[in-house]
Amino acid sequence: MKIVIVGAGSIAFTPSLLSGFCIDPRYHNATLGLVDINQETLDLVATYTRRVSKEFGLGWTIQASTNRRDVLQDADVVTASIGVGGLTAWEMDVDIPYKYGIFQPVGDTSGPGGLGRALRHIPVLVGIAKDMEDLCPNAVFYNFTNPLTVLTQAVNKLTKIRCVGLCIGPDLTWSHLCRLVNVEKSQTKATIAGINHCHWITDFRINSEDGMPVVRAALDELEGNPAEMEKFRKMYEALKKRPQEPQAGSPLCDTLFRHFGAYPGPGDGHVAEFFPQYIQSTIRGLDHFQGEAIKNVKRTYPPLTQKMIEIAYNNAPIDAESFAREMYWEHTQLLDILVSEYDDLGQTFYVNIPNRGIITNLPQDVVVEVPAVVDRSGIHPFALGDLPAPIVPVLAHKTSSLDLIIEAAMSGSRKVAVQAMINDPHFTDVQVVEKCVNELIDAELAYLPNFQ
Repeated sequence: MKIVIVGAGSIAFTPSLLSGFCIDPRYHNATLGLVDINQETLDLVATYTRRVSKEFGLGWTIQASTNRRDVLQDADVVTASIGVGGLTAWEMDVDIPYKYGIFQPVGDTSGPGGLGRALRHIPVLVGIAKDMEDLCPNAVFYNFTNPLTVLTQAVNKLTKIRCVGLCIGPDLTWSHLCRLVNVEKSQTKATIAGINHCHWITDFRINSEDGMPVVRAALDELEGNPAEMEKFRKMYEALKKRPQEPQAGSPLCDTLFRHFGAYPGPGDGHVAEFFPQYIQSTIRGLDHFQGEAIKNVKRTYPPLTQKMIEIAYNNAPIDAESFAREMYWEHTQLLDILVSEYDDLGQTFYVNIPNRGIITNLPQDVVVEVPAVVDRSGIHPFALGDLPAPIVPVLAHKTSSLDLIIEAAMSGSRKVAVQAMINDPHFTDVQVVEKCVNELIDAELAYLPNFQ
């Protein structure tokens, strides 16, 4: 098997992915292609990977290059976890709109931050897929790069490569509801669908019984009214006495659930960027909320980078399993998907793929986040039919602008980029849209060759 990791310098992805490979005998004697445009980072990851292979007797063949065409030949699987412009550009995505009064806790999916990131990344991912058409046309392209929906849609629309977007978000939201009512996840089932970073749990079962009233009662209890939750504890053996955990709440997600009857995710940080008009009325501590994802990266990534350096260059001990747990994140789903495919297990995962009849009241060919069974013959999405009517408008509105964003990114048209944002709920003034979008493009011009 040959797996190519484009953006191998990603601290959020590559170390834990390699740790997963090294504890699974299926990946012994695999060929790993490592691609990163930063030579220093690539050298670190390649040295780390060679040490892991030698330490555990894995027999890996390591190919590393700053030019992806050097390593894509005959790949079976290609992954992308890249960050064009790095943290510098991401901060621009968040800080420049903030000057215009726009709050973005993450700034990587919706709104002006999502636009800036999309303009930088769409041409690059399409270029990777075009190279795959030449060098490994049968490989599956697993994309982890945000904004996941529009990037995955661009690759599927503009190339012949099968591109699947992966995000751990649905699993996080499901786990959140289990913690909220204090029930073991194994005793629950969930149906989750929507688009990336704005998916919805439309059905939640506890031992086959409807769990949505229990979620509502748990929220009531957190607000000081425990009566209904006490009734459910007597009814459901699966429920235990749950201490008050106000920090577990997501006020915007909770509010939307109370009104729509479906629970959104993954958390207020992402969902708020699809409902920015409600941020100030539902979220406390906006100064902390603004740019919180970047603050978290600045806090957590340096020690993990140093840990890699110690392992790669200073012969520090390697505990692959603990490092994998430490960085438990997106990689885990990819590893499980590959196992389910090669071992014909037929397990269910949440994937981002073109709609094509999966959700009947969303446009065809837009990328949706849906459950799918994976076996030896590939990925088989569930036929979900209509989503609940109250949650469709936000999804339809967001997906309706994706092709405009793709056109702007590929053509380098400022006019189309502005058009894509005029309908975005972050903005209330067309002149502000023009100023903000053009300032973003001017600031990030070094990373936007199509706009030069």
